[in-house]
Amino acid sequence: MKKLFVLDVSGFVFRAYFALPEMRGPNGESTQAVFGFIRSLDKLIKDLSPEYVVAVFDGPNNKQSRQELYADYKSNRDRQLGDLPEQIRLVKQYCELLGISCLEEKGVEADDVIASITKKAVADGFEVCICTADKDLLQLVSSRVSVFNPWKEQEIQYNEVLSQFGVPPEQIADYLALVGDSSDNIPGVSGCGPKKAQALLKEFQSVEELVANTERLSGKTKQMIEDQKETLLLSKRLATLHMDLAFPLTTEEFAFSPQAIDSAQLNTFYLQHGFKALVKHAETATSSIAVQTVTDPVTLKTVLEQLKGGEVGYCAAYTGEHLPSLQLHGVALAGANQVFYIEVSGVQEIALLKDFFADKATQFFGYRSKRDNHALRNSGIDVHVTADLVLAEHLVSGGAKISFQTLLMESGHIQEAVFFSKEWGAGSLPVQSLPRDPLQYFGMLASKLLAIKNYLFVKLEEKGLKDIFETVEQPLEAVLFAMECVGMPLDSQGLAVLDRDLTKELEECSQEIYDLVGCEFNIKSPKQLSDILYQRLGIEPVDKAKSTKAEVLEALEDRHEIIPKILMFRATEKMLSTYVRALPKQINAGTQRIHPTFNQVGTVTGRLSCQDPNLQNIPVRSERGRSLREAFRVKKDNDYFLAADYSQIELRFLAHLSQDEMLKRAFNSGEDIHAFTASQVFNVPLEQVTKQQRYQAKAVNFGLVYGQQAYGLSKILKISVSEAQGLMDAYFARYPLAAEFITQTIEQASKNQKVTTMLGRERILSDWESSPGARAASGRLAVNTRIQGSAAELIKLAMLNISDEMRSRGLKSRLLLQIHDELLFEVPAEELEEMRSLVQEKMESAMELSVPLVVNVLIGKNWAEC
Repeated sequence: MKKLFVLDVSGFVFRAYFALPEMRGPNGESTQAVFGFIRSLDKLIKDLSPEYVVAVFDGPNNKQSRQELYADYKSNRDRQLGDLPEQIRLVKQYCELLGISCLEEKGVEADDVIASITKKAVADGFEVCICTADKDLLQLVSSRVSVFNPWKEQEIQYNEVLSQFGVPPEQIADYLALVGDSSDNIPGVSGCGPKKAQALLKEFQSVEELVANTERLSGKTKQMIEDQKETLLLSKRLATLHMDLAFPLTTEEFAFSPQAIDSAQLNTFYLQHGFKALVKHAETATSSIAVQTVTDPVTLKTVLEQLKGGEVGYCAAYTGEHLPSLQLHGVALAGANQVFYIEVSGVQEIALLKDFFADKATQFFGYRSKRDNHALRNSGIDVHVTADLVLAEHLVSGGAKISFQTLLMESGHIQEAVFFSKEWGAGSLPVQSLPRDPLQYFGMLASKLLAIKNYLFVKLEEKGLKDIFETVEQPLEAVLFAMECVGMPLDSQGLAVLDRDLTKELEECSQEIYDLVGCEFNIKSPKQLSDILYQRLGIEPVDKAKSTKAEVLEALEDRHEIIPKILMFRATEKMLSTYVRALPKQINAGTQRIHPTFNQVGTVTGRLSCQDPNLQNIPVRSERGRSLREAFRVKKDNDYFLAADYSQIELRFLAHLSQDEMLKRAFNSGEDIHAFTASQVFNVPLEQVTKQQRYQAKAVNFGLVYGQQAYGLSKILKISVSEAQGLMDAYFARYPLAAEFITQTIEQASKNQKVTTMLGRERILSDWESSPGARAASGRLAVNTRIQGSAAELIKLAMLNISDEMRSRGLKSRLLLQIHDELLFEVPAEELEEMRSLVQEKMESAMELSVPLVVNVLIGKNWAEC
């Protein structure tokens, strides 16, 4: 007999939504419910091999009819589910891709649709298996209807219902009416448990018979039923499924054939939503790419002549780890219809490639190409880059991480996307780490860059981002490349002295901790430290977990003298392991400098990040941080460091973007902004502001830039939440347009699901409804992105303007580092005054704001002096 499998989709989706950790796709959308559904359905199809399947969804306003009977029906489910409806839409899309029919009826619950379709299928001569964990649907079980619980992998038939509930399936609705159902908020009869319900139904068969014959009852049971008979009858109506819905489809139309599934479309869906592990690998993924290998100079010259003057996608194959030591092995080049892999083995090939890449009539397109360009430059080949497409992708995606394979898929290259889903295709990789033939890998990568270029350039135009790409991001990459080539001078001997001093301090600090405890233990072990603090020393924990995280220990700092010493131990140990002992290993033997990588696509705000090593995170204010910075010193006696940083740049952007007159007045008059704010908030004359008041005002000023709320401010200032809220209220009373700017930014971001910087960079913000905490976090990110993202654009413009001017003047000075709102230069003595003037003028004029930009310039022989 034919068998129809009916999927209760809500059960699958709700379980996955709450059981799985949060997952997000490449575009930032939540996907855990979709992923959980796919895995469950795939297993069900594999295990049960269904030939007929229908997926049933709750229709819009599906609880309306029962809520008209009982307003609290399923009210316990009316929590904020945020993005779950969007995930259900994706689940429906997935079912349709599999060829599974989807049913839903407006104003009707899925259970009623399932009941009606089950009745129809049985009448059509089918057996029915309902895939669900919902006990309501057990009332449908019969000789030809079963329920399969996919999570317990258990099929429930007539006898199993009777054994589990003590009543047959046809009495399940009566049973639930008596005992109630907490999952649907069906009230039931207070005081009636399962055994009482079973006994009553055995005697009276139904709720209606029970209510009609209460004279046969006695004592408390009689009183219980008579007092609650209206609730009982209501509960029966709520629990009873409706089986009278009509559907135009015949059961035969629910036929399911796995062989008919379009695997390419399915893979597109997987890649689009970040489910790379689910991609079905296509063996034909590489068949359309014919890569021609070039191994001799004569052929290479011919190939380069063919490509010259056109659009060329390129990528490099290399080995090595640090930028100056990357060794070039080959180059993949792709024109409109041809793909070549050039094995670079001699000076003739390098000479030909050098001329080719320098040709300004040829347009070169790469993907994460800055590292490729280092490998090429190390062989004497400089690339005139037209566009690094990862920069365009980062702008188009609004900061969301989009994989190379997603770009391939969106530009119509599905099979290649499948290939790259198996072999990380976000850019060129060192040869030895590639799992496949590098010829095929790099050939395919280069061959698809032009197609991706066309797709991204259209998107840049549509989103109004072409200008920021062409005038800021792409030219900035050349500036960053030059900075990476120069590197940062570092005195390894100075680090050795610091290593010795900090090691001694660490040993002394450890001994002081042991002395306080009375025994030795592993201070770095969270478990051992927790036992020492909360058990041996009896410190009252601030949370049930008895955590030893930094923020917890900081809250306990005044509880015991050991806490400051532990914090000191951690700070010293981190300084040693992260910087003092790690940095010498990254000094290049040839240049005696370290060469960090600057990343334009590492943050969603547009800020630059720094890695290998991260020099942006070296402490500034601590004594140890200053000692570490002393090790960064110029190599030549005639050279100096020149550091230039913007003064209170984010607050100046707040004044400009909000147009708050009081804030603008403070900056335009040259006042100390924190003292000025303290004067306004505490209502005291400027000259009478105390250090404590200025400190609190400073915390409020910077907290607001980062979207901080009263709770966060209270932690920083170590005051109550109500006191912190009072400070914020006083601040906004004095700066009303600043308050309005923050409110409007959040409202617009929530409405548009994105926020925009001054130059038009977008950041997608889609998580506004999943929880109050998520909404608050999105609001903070909106404000922070608007201000910090615009400030990031300012310093990028300054870097471009300064670099252009240095080049036009033929100066020997070099830009070494960008640390958010600070630039660090290496300057020969004879150019100091010229560079001081040039840098200050270009930084202060990089953007025209309604408040002045102020730049502070310091000069020294080492970084600490700046």
